Amino acid sequence: MEKIIEKAKELYLHYAEQIITWYDGLEQLYQYGVFFLGIVFVLLVVAYVVLSRITR
Repeated sequence: MEKIIEKAKELYLHYAEQIITWYDGLEQLYQYGVFFLGIVFVLLVVAYVVLSRITR
């Protein structure tokens, strides 16, 4: 079980580093766009969860 956790942590750190490098390489306007799209995505997921619980 510990090997799985270590492997997951290693993959997370690897991909997080790649994403941060990619994000830092963008122009500032594109960074704002990516940030905005991330917020919109999170809000849509939250709205879906809330609405699915209300309509049960």
